Order: sequence, then C-alpha cells, then structure tokens
Amino acid sequence: MTKESLKHLIKIVFLVLLISFLVDKIAFVALNRISDEVMSGQSLGKVNHYLKIKDDSELIVYGNSRANHHIDPSKITEKGFNMGVNGTRLAYSYGLLKLLPKEKKQILLIQIDPEHAFSEDYKGEDIELLRSKYNRNKIIKTEIKKLNQENDLQNFFWTLGYNGKVLGILKNYFRPNYDYKVYSGYDPIYVTGSQRKILENILADDKKEPCPDGLTFNHIYDLELDEIRQFSQANNKVAIFFTSPRQNDYCKDDNVKFGRIMNAKEMIYYDLTDYFKENDSIIYWKDPSHLSNIGAEIFTDAIKDIIERTEK
Repeated sequence: MTKESLKHLIKIVFLVLLISFLVDKIAFVALNRISDEVMSGQSLGKVNHYLKIKDDSELIVYGNSRANHHIDPSKITEKGFNMGVNGTRLAYSYGLLKLLPKEKKQILLIQIDPEHAFSEDYKGEDIELLRSKYNRNKIIKTEIKKLNQENDLQNFFWTLGYNGKVLGILKNYFRPNYDYKVYSGYDPIYVTGSQRKILENILADDKKEPCPDGLTFNHIYDLELDEIRQFSQANNKVAIFFTSPRQNDYCKDDNVKFGRIMNAKEMIYYDLTDYFKENDSIIYWKDPSHLSNIGAEIFTDAIKDIIERTEK
C-alpha cells in the first residue's frame, strides 16, 4: 500500500467513525425523549416510574418476582411502591436503592433468596438491566463499572444501552400496558382452576433434594449488603430484608447461615420461608415459590405488622 493510499484509508476510517459518532448521539437523544415518556412495562417503564416517585415514597419494595408478586404496598401506606422486577438479584436492587434521596426517612423492604447469596457464579450481571441509564446517571454508571458489567463500546456508542429495548419502548410509548398514575408496582397473580390443578400435580411429585455441598457466601452479596447498611445509616433509611414464603424448602442450611451473617452485620432480616407452614392452603399459591393474589394479600398483612413492630 502506498503512502497516499494509507492516508486516504485513514481519512475514510476517520469520517466513518465521526459520522457513526454523530448519528449515535442524535439517535441517543431521540431515544431518550421517547423513552422518558414510557411509564409502563416491567423493565424501562417501571424504572422511569420509580425515578419519578422515589423521592416522595415512604415505603419501597425491592427484589425479584417473589417481591413483585407478593407485596401490595398500597395496603401498608398511600406512598408506597413495589420496585420488584422478575429475574433480578441484589445488584439491581442496590443500583436503584442508591438513587434515593438523602436524609428523607424511608422504609426499604428488600427481598432476598438465601440460595442466591451462596451462588459462586453470581457476578452482579442483573445490573445490566439498567444499562439504558449508563450514560445518563453517574450513580448507575458507577455501580455498573464497579461490578465490571460495563460494555466498553458503550462509552463511544451510547445507544448500545437501548439494545434489545427499542421495540418494548415503542410498544409502551404508543400503547401503555396500564395507567401508571394508579399503579403501585405490585403485580398480583390470579390463578385459574386449571393452573391450580397443575400445581396439585407438581406438589404430588415433589421430591426432597439434598442441600448443596458447602456454602460459600458470594462476595457481591457480602459487599453490597455492607454498602446498603452504610447507605441506610447515613441517609435515614430503615432497611428490612426478608425471604418470601415457599411451599417446601427442604434445605435450611443456607437460610440458617444467611441469618447468622445478617445478625453479625447487625441488619434486620426475617426468614419468612415457612410463613404458611402451619396454616397453608392450595389457594395461596401459584406455584411452589410464588403466591397467588390471595396468599399475597395475607403475606402483605404480615409484612405490615413487621414494619409496625420495627418502627416502635
């Protein structure tokens, strides 16, 4: 390749990168304007709703589906919101929790599954669900980078944060799933007769499984629990951790060990795995680890009692 050809190639590469950079930023601004209007949907819409009401909320619930479907905050306070999102773990909850206002007193209900806390494979990858805010919110960007879950290309191509979300954004922009102004974040599960029959068959074939060999506390959970304690103490928050009910939890080793860890950290934790053990009914369940709307209403009352006792 001649010297002139090399110069020409460099100019072309430079122009391509420049045009790509400009187009990316224009698209990013356009997507921001559209997405900021989206207030429905389990992912971005719910996060936008949370960002809108978090400063005025007295109670916020964090966690996965066993938070989202299990606690109705409107039964506890008029200024409550359930920020539970299916499939998430502690990193996602903490990424959002850290956005709360300083000094304002708030109750934080944080659902946690002990078996996840002892998962050696967990790297905090669920925080990637917040990547659309990576170049818009310094706190979220810091948390994503802290867990080594960033995509280096996103520092150049900002629209990568919307990868896989555009269709959902457009759908909820033009046809919202619900009226967010009357939505508390709680998604009850209404069980049909056929679904209940399936559950009966599942329970009939339920087999006891042994506990895993050894329990090593995940370092991400260890780190972020400490940070939640420090954040709560510094910002007038009351963090209450809880484990949601299960039909059958044959392994208690992780529950017991997690309870000891929380006690050593001087953090409030309620293991409610067996809450329905003494007074159970098939109508309380959708499946062995998720409550029906009936079970969730009863469980919410129990959580309300816990909050009232904690505040005394």
